[in-house]
Amino acid sequence: MNQQKILIIDDEFPMRYLIEHQLRREGYDVNLAKDGPSGIKAAQMHQPDLIVLDAMMPGMDGFEVCNEIRNDPGTTQIPIIFLTALETKEYKSKAYEAGADDYLTKPFQSDELIAHVSAILRRSKRIQTGIINTKNGSIVSLFSPKGGVGTTTLSIQLSEAITIQEDKPTVLIDLDLPLGGVAPMLNLYTNDHILKLLDSPVEHLSMSQIKQMAQKHRADLFVIPAPGILQTINFEAKLPQLEKILTDLSTNGYQVILDLGSDLNVMTKKAMQLSNSVFIITSGQPVANKLYNAFFEQSHKLGLQPNQLLPVINELHGQVDNVVSLPKLPIARIPQTSERSRTRLWLKEQGMRKLMSVMF
Repeated sequence: MNQQKILIIDDEFPMRYLIEHQLRREGYDVNLAKDGPSGIKAAQMHQPDLIVLDAMMPGMDGFEVCNEIRNDPGTTQIPIIFLTALETKEYKSKAYEAGADDYLTKPFQSDELIAHVSAILRRSKRIQTGIINTKNGSIVSLFSPKGGVGTTTLSIQLSEAITIQEDKPTVLIDLDLPLGGVAPMLNLYTNDHILKLLDSPVEHLSMSQIKQMAQKHRADLFVIPAPGILQTINFEAKLPQLEKILTDLSTNGYQVILDLGSDLNVMTKKAMQLSNSVFIITSGQPVANKLYNAFFEQSHKLGLQPNQLLPVINELHGQVDNVVSLPKLPIARIPQTSERSRTRLWLKEQGMRKLMSVMF
């Protein structure tokens, strides 16, 4: 049995009971606090391995509690997961600024909470023991010859899955320029974005500068969004910067996920060439398959190797039975689901696990 200690700080009894039941069922030792002041005292007294903290509580809210815990030398190292109904980017940013390690929104699924708790505890143990991943990361691109087949959604799911299930630091970069789709889907700011990095002289680029542009989305998942505004881009002039950014991230142990969208330009071509793997997405529908086939037939002209290109069917319109018309059998299928559950697919869905098995 897992006897790691978890403290739940939440003013609502039904929510405390629900979380407590789910965590005890997994073998955790659970303590409860119904407000901020008692939560701080419980953290000092019990020294939990992790705190699950509500944001909106009367009197002393979760952000104040988090600040107090971080400012106390005796509790400053305890990881904190915010579990709240507040979904706006302002609150999420405020939580991370206060020192949160992760941020989940209500309502949530039981296995989702357990997955995040397990990942944060593994991360905390890795930090405490000083075991650092010194292996190079990999670079993976997701591209579709046809728009509207869910490339951005799959990029996000894959990034979250790697962080949660593989316990690897991950950077998701939106190269579907200039508008992108990652920031709107994850409710992120676009003040700092990938074009600011690509506009820097290549000799000035550094890991510290790259990290400044990356927004924290999960404990070890960072996002560098697109600017989200229309503008003319000289892609050719930015290729050296792109190569430097991707090389620096991968050699520093990050798993790099690139959302390339469906626009084939010199930058997306370069990104594919620099990638260890390129997932080519189709919905399985006739038009999408036709463009998918044309891409594979011409891919050698892009300087891509056949073993780099890995087909994936995202079954947005239902199950696809006939795949014999495709030039290469798909390595994975992502089944059709509701939009709400699509964001949770990486927890159990075997198609997403197959994508990761190819990477690692």
